[in-house]
Amino acid sequence: MRKQPIFRKILLPLMGLLILEIGILMVSIYGQGLFQLIHNNSREIIESRVEARRNYLESIMVNQWMNVGQTVQKINQLADGLYEAGKLDIEAIDDSSENAAPFLNAVTDDLITMMRTNHVTGAFLILNADDLKDGMESGQYQDKPGLYFRDLDPESKPSSQNLDILIERSPFLVVRNKQMTTDTTWNTSFQFGKANIPYYDFLYQPTEACFHYDEKVGWEDLGYWSRPYTLFGEDRQAIAYSVPLRLSDGRVYGVLGVDVLLSYLNSNLPEKELDSSGTASYFMSIEKMGSDVLSDSTYQELIRFESMETTIEDNIDLETDGVERDTYAYSIPLRIFSTNGPFADLEWRLGAEIPYRTMNRFADRMFYVMGVTVILTILIGLLGSLFISIFLQKPIKALASEVRRNKPNEKLLLKKTGILEIDQMSEALEDLSDRLLKEQENLQYERDHDFLTDLYNRRAFGRRIRELLDHHGSGNATGAYIMMDLDNLKMVNDSFGHEYGDKYIRCASDAMREALGSNALYSRISGDEFNIFIFDEDGNRSKINSLIEKLQKTIDESFIVLPDGTKKMLRLSGGVSWYPDGGVTPDELQKNADYAMYIVKKTTKSHFRVWSQATDLGKEKDEGENKEKGS
Repeated sequence: MRKQPIFRKILLPLMGLLILEIGILMVSIYGQGLFQLIHNNSREIIESRVEARRNYLESIMVNQWMNVGQTVQKINQLADGLYEAGKLDIEAIDDSSENAAPFLNAVTDDLITMMRTNHVTGAFLILNADDLKDGMESGQYQDKPGLYFRDLDPESKPSSQNLDILIERSPFLVVRNKQMTTDTTWNTSFQFGKANIPYYDFLYQPTEACFHYDEKVGWEDLGYWSRPYTLFGEDRQAIAYSVPLRLSDGRVYGVLGVDVLLSYLNSNLPEKELDSSGTASYFMSIEKMGSDVLSDSTYQELIRFESMETTIEDNIDLETDGVERDTYAYSIPLRIFSTNGPFADLEWRLGAEIPYRTMNRFADRMFYVMGVTVILTILIGLLGSLFISIFLQKPIKALASEVRRNKPNEKLLLKKTGILEIDQMSEALEDLSDRLLKEQENLQYERDHDFLTDLYNRRAFGRRIRELLDHHGSGNATGAYIMMDLDNLKMVNDSFGHEYGDKYIRCASDAMREALGSNALYSRISGDEFNIFIFDEDGNRSKINSLIEKLQKTIDESFIVLPDGTKKMLRLSGGVSWYPDGGVTPDELQKNADYAMYIVKKTTKSHFRVWSQATDLGKEKDEGENKEKGS
């Protein structure tokens, strides 16, 4: 019988046994789905960050960039007054830049104020009384007068002389009177037809909606976010939000809006939060729904942000594109269009792209660590292979079960195994979970709070009141809904600049906190409007009245110090509606408090007035009927 070397009789069988044990170990790991679970977790992290960023961007777009209502109302009132006085010819207002120059000069300051208040990169107004459909179809375009201002750094401190603003379009009269810098591409009017430039989306779409949609639809529902564009002669890409301007008799005489440069939009979409290596990036898609086949009435575009450079690609299939580029793409809709208007079928989406190799980097690294562990196991010794395989299998299986049981919105806590590599992996998973939860909390806080006063914004305030009333609003519960409006804010802004206007606003929020502390919910609804809700589950109205009196006293004693050293006393006009007498829902309470505040603003100012069903309900009805007759 042929003798075999000892390594063949002992070492080789043991080697086979070791390989089998290692195989069993790897099958155990894969059988528990640990790697797949980590892959899924990496994808869920990207998706949750996109959703959090969507909520933040949506809040800025709706509550800040699209906040043009006050300016629309003011300009429409001016146009109505001039028309009734015979000083404004609506039919000829868009014939030439010089004919429209006095009106445009009169609204210049309102546009600049809107641009600064909304923190956007541009504001514009284009005068047009014509239905543009025929010209768009025939290619016969007409130049239109208007204004277009540009602020390349809206986050910086405004210049008192508006030296940081560029004029893109305006008549000579505005340039001469305002003494602002004109851009190299400045022109006295909006030129169309040159270099194959048709009417811009932000002019054409809301204008046509006014002419061809239901006349009863308000301007808010006709607001339109345009596709990316560049003004004729320049290379800055932007998107714009525009609304139509109409006289009280319904006639269209132009559009008003704001623009956001894509470079500025990119600054609100930090790539590093997706992945610290910088290989991931955000994108925005724009799609008109209603057809599976792309045609003139449907389109799909993609705006990519990569290293501060933006490319716009037409008719992109995101899923196909992701496969071809070996990337993972995820997107969710932005809720920025009214569901009652003509643009309800237009969908904007925010998404992110990340290479699969980046997204799965942690899983790949873990796989590498496991490979090293296997090799070291072989080198340590054949006799310990069985013990090591059993020793590793149990803690990894338990770790996989713990990871699987953990919910994405809960802190991940993993038990220590005593094995260096596995515990490092556990610590890395816990660290990722902690960072994700903190980022979600921060973005949630930014979404729900006003950036200047740190009070609740409109959406969060309404949600908190509804939650409070749903859980504690029965029985003897009572509450006071207070709606307040700052007096003299425009005077402070105009006289001393927006810095002191902001101080005046913060003075109001500080007075509320000082007077009411934790006894109330606070909110800054708009630039100069605050809402408060004081609630008592036991129905102690006298306690609430005492708090309101304390609030009035604190407001009357509060002030800011102006540049000349004088004090500017804080003054607010307010209306109060009691729950449940003045309403059982936040909307009803707000409406009645708003009416009481309206009476104060029109009469005494700087006081609080309580809405009463006996004295105010009939007046509200009469006033509504008078408004309908006047319109």
